[in-house]
Amino acid sequence: MMNGVLNILKPTGMTSHDVVSSVRKILNIKKVGHAGTLDPNVSGVMVVCVGKGTKISEYLMNQDKEYVCELILGQKTDTQDSYGKIVEEKKFKSISERTLLNALEDFKGRQQQIPPAYSAVKLNGKKLYEYARQNISVEKEAKEIHIKDINLIKYDNERVLMRVNCSKGTYMRTLCNDIGEKLGTLGHMGVLVRTETKGLHIENSVTLNELKFLFDNNRLQECLIPIDKVYPLKKINVHMDYYDRLTAGNEVYAQADTIEDEVFYIYCNDELIGIGKKINNNLVKIEKMLV
Repeated sequence: MMNGVLNILKPTGMTSHDVVSSVRKILNIKKVGHAGTLDPNVSGVMVVCVGKGTKISEYLMNQDKEYVCELILGQKTDTQDSYGKIVEEKKFKSISERTLLNALEDFKGRQQQIPPAYSAVKLNGKKLYEYARQNISVEKEAKEIHIKDINLIKYDNERVLMRVNCSKGTYMRTLCNDIGEKLGTLGHMGVLVRTETKGLHIENSVTLNELKFLFDNNRLQECLIPIDKVYPLKKINVHMDYYDRLTAGNEVYAQADTIEDEVFYIYCNDELIGIGKKINNNLVKIEKMLV
């Protein structure tokens, strides 16, 4: 059975929808989805859920991300990245590495971030980029984000390469724009690569061509990650006598008093059958069916 998660290396130039469609075609299966999109001009780790794996996509979407991001100083673009139109340029004096490091340090932690005009965030039923394309100025609501860590990789006075670990919903383009302003100049994002999401690393990702090769040679198990491996939770085993009641959506008896987590895996005879939740210490039911 093709149930699990794929760590796909998305190339630049492809939309996330294109990647999902390609996986669907390669595996000849309809039930394929993603656990978080990437812009067409961004490459890197894209989590693609297959079969029953699509049931955990909402859990995977909420996980932290890691990026390697290029910041270009001295220019501002309308899209906050290098694919947009330069709308302002500002010469600046040499910025020391210590000044840069101090600025990056200031962006660590929880903060409010205003999403870019060219983004898919909705306002009154329309996406922000729809307003931007019509030159309509709207007031954008700030969102809370969390920059867990930000480290300098390389700096040459005009370009900054940094590694950022952040919460879901963080716009790297806006971060680059804001860092530029913090340094007393302007900034926009250059190259962006997503290097990790929910423990899936870019070095373990597979290209679409590699996926096709593995599938055609009956080696899909080499890259299809089991659901309970990609999203580890505590486990409860219930007696096989309760299988029919559980899979019908009913509550059953289980010793769950030691489980404090909101959700957990429920197994019957070592078979994963679903993501469960506690009704009380002795009753559980399935929240997401995985059989």
